[in-house]
Amino acid sequence: MSFLKKYVSWASVFLLAFSLSLGGCSILPWGDKGDDDDLAFEEEFGADLDKDFADADSRSTAEDDFFADDTDLSVAKSPGSNFFDGDPTDASGFVSVDQKTDQDELKADVEILQGQQEVLISRVRELQEIIQTMEPRLIATQDSLQNSLATHSEQSQSLEPEVASLREEVNRLADEISRLKQARPTSREVRPTPRKSRRVGKGASKTPGEYNQALARYRSGNFEESLLMFQELSLKNPPEDLKDNILFWIGSNYLKLGLYDDAIAQFQGVMDQYPDGNKVHDSRFLMGVSYQKKGDTGKALDILDVALRTNPPSDIRKKIERQLMEIK
Repeated sequence: MSFLKKYVSWASVFLLAFSLSLGGCSILPWGDKGDDDDLAFEEEFGADLDKDFADADSRSTAEDDFFADDTDLSVAKSPGSNFFDGDPTDASGFVSVDQKTDQDELKADVEILQGQQEVLISRVRELQEIIQTMEPRLIATQDSLQNSLATHSEQSQSLEPEVASLREEVNRLADEISRLKQARPTSREVRPTPRKSRRVGKGASKTPGEYNQALARYRSGNFEESLLMFQELSLKNPPEDLKDNILFWIGSNYLKLGLYDDAIAQFQGVMDQYPDGNKVHDSRFLMGVSYQKKGDTGKALDILDVALRTNPPSDIRKKIERQLMEIK
């Protein structure tokens, strides 16, 4: 019984839904007002629609008038077309003054670069020509240097025997000189009695006036005149007992004039040629003084020490000791 009631209820619902779908809302209880209300609604709604359409038409007409001058914009473009007349890279439709200026500047820069490139190319060509011109000279110079080196090498080899012989000759002469120096004291031993005794003994030669005059010039400070007079006297074959004195005074004048090497040579001559004369101790003392004034204090000390050991007279000894104290 309950099943039957449910079946009847479902059937009623189905029929009601079917009838609504076929007849619309007119079958509803609140839809009985009739067609008058529907017509009033349509008239009011239609008036509003007509007003909206009129406003839209007026706005469209105004927009058409605004864009009437631009014919390009009023023409419809095809789907494949664009604003650049078929060339997407052509922006002639939007011409810019800055763009034109940039193109001119770029063109000017390109022209400048081309000019610089031409200058560099011409410079490179000049350098290549210079190198090509200098290459033969360099080769010739190199060959000349090699030939010159070879020639000098041959000459040096040929001169080696001559150089060796010259060295042998120099060594031989040095040995001979050393032998002569060693043999010189032997010749001194055979000398006769000292001339000093002859000068004070009977028959001693008279001192020439020229000697006294030259000595007077020395003592008065006229060293150049005294030197010339003693040199002239030495060339006139003076007495034998005055020769050592003349050499001594010549050396003394050289010392006063600052010619120390010449003075040393004269004093050495007195000691070598007249070792027993009366001017040996004076010559050795003044030789030490000459070396000191020359700046060779070591040599001066050696000579003065030797002078002290030779037992000089007391007056000469005092001079030597005073000179040594001055140097030290």
